[in-house]
Amino acid sequence: MTRHLKRRLAIDVGLAYLGAWVAGIAFGFAIRRAGIWDNGTPWERRVLQWFHAQEYPQWLDSLLLHMPLTGTNLTILPAMVVIGWWLWKRAHRPLIAVQLFVVSIGSLSLNPTMKYMLGRDRPDLFPRRGIYNWASYPSGHSILTVALYFTVALLLYKERGWRWPFLVAIAVCFGNAYSRLYLAVHWPTDIVGGFFIGVVWLIGTWRAFDLYRKRVASDERQPASPPIELVAAER
Repeated sequence: MTRHLKRRLAIDVGLAYLGAWVAGIAFGFAIRRAGIWDNGTPWERRVLQWFHAQEYPQWLDSLLLHMPLTGTNLTILPAMVVIGWWLWKRAHRPLIAVQLFVVSIGSLSLNPTMKYMLGRDRPDLFPRRGIYNWASYPSGHSILTVALYFTVALLLYKERGWRWPFLVAIAVCFGNAYSRLYLAVHWPTDIVGGFFIGVVWLIGTWRAFDLYRKRVASDERQPASPPIELVAAER
């Protein structure tokens, strides 16, 4: 029974991944068909010009320059290895460790496959700064921050009843989106597409693991079947 439930979990996660991938590709092709793929829309160019025109103090500029570290594989993967090990070995919560690892790996792998397929050029209105590579669409930082940080917030709310992690998740998502535009490495529609993909992946994975927990709990409540020998003897 446990093997069967794990197989159903894997299928549900796979469907969630497929759903997020299809949603991202569909959004990307919609932008392409609208004829705004290469140079952005007038409003997108105005947004980037507005960001570039702002003058921030040195400390805020430095903060925005380093904000993307909260949503990149350079920091998230090592953090997930450490946190996952602690949850599995020390806290004895292997399912949470697996869930966080799945959400992280899924987010990080959705991004490059779409970049490779769609190949949108990054904005060239202003010099780009900070961390960036590959194509522009979608924003991998937006995918990861939405999916991972809100998964953590939901888990903490479910386990401890804490609401403040949602404020942290919102702040990290907004800070990353703001920084990517401020650093001139994304079109605004890249950010919107990343958020859309992240939300689909978040909902899909949360549903998959929530259903798995409910199935396990239901299975544990069911009385064990009597041994075959005992049933035969009663007959």
